[in-house]
Amino acid sequence: MLRRIKRAVVTWLLRAGQGRLPAPTPRETALIDDLRRAFRALSITVSSEAGDSLREWSENANRLRHLVLTKDPRSFLRWDVIRRTMFVTDAPYVGEELSYLKHLPDWHERWCRAIKESPGGCPTSYVLYPASSENLIHHAYHLARFEEQTHRRVDDLACVLEFGGGYGSMCRLFHNLGFRGRYLIFDLPAFSALQRFFLRSIGMCVGSPDEFRDRSSGVALSSNVGDLHTLVADGSDNGRALFLATWSISEAPIPLRDAVLRLVSRFGALFIAYQRRFGGVDNLEYFRSWKRATGERVRWHEWEIDHLPGNYYLVGTDSISVT
Repeated sequence: MLRRIKRAVVTWLLRAGQGRLPAPTPRETALIDDLRRAFRALSITVSSEAGDSLREWSENANRLRHLVLTKDPRSFLRWDVIRRTMFVTDAPYVGEELSYLKHLPDWHERWCRAIKESPGGCPTSYVLYPASSENLIHHAYHLARFEEQTHRRVDDLACVLEFGGGYGSMCRLFHNLGFRGRYLIFDLPAFSALQRFFLRSIGMCVGSPDEFRDRSSGVALSSNVGDLHTLVADGSDNGRALFLATWSISEAPIPLRDAVLRLVSRFGALFIAYQRRFGGVDNLEYFRSWKRATGERVRWHEWEIDHLPGNYYLVGTDSISVT
């Protein structure tokens, strides 16, 4: 009990110390203006006939639009819709994940530096490790487990396709870990706009999908399935390409899931985290059916996450491209 009280007090002190922001710099003003232009141009409707997952994300996008247009986006990581959907806070399992990272042989040389939090969005610090946030530690844990399972470092990859990129934190982490290939985030337009704002606010360059096709490195954002077709059709990176989806593809409407997963089935690596059920869909059965459909070319590893019962990791590797 005393420990919980102490932790609550420290949490309050840390968050209370991150108060009003100073007036925005000219660069910050330009980024805010660009973000608000993008959201003003969006027409986000929620159809009564939409499925539960699409309706939920449309409602989230509408809430985000309201906040972008009425609040200071420089502190967007404090907003309710962000905390509810894409920023881990006050999660008891993060201490276990941090302990796992600290016991890695390259903790000091690699992971310790990679999880140093950036100021963009005004993230709250993790009480037990103030240099980082719970969200960034949680993302790092995912990638460490992927590397453990595949014996492949993320900085050896040539291309990453992330389905549902949150606000861009995972993309940032890949680059902190030394990744220098092509990184494409596929998401709804509202979240693509937020990702552009965040990544640019921390000094990363974000280009268009057209520019992305002609380069061997860089970050691009898209909400167009056609861009995914072009990326996969190129084929040059597929053996060293990763499809990444952490609790996103398992929340997407079935037709969109099917279309995307057919496209990425030839990637050298696939890493998916999902919950057993979402919106009435049995995801455990859905992904097992998908594994059967891929044939013997892919080596699959699937396991329940010990500290998150009812949630699973699914890792697939091409038996030729990835060893």
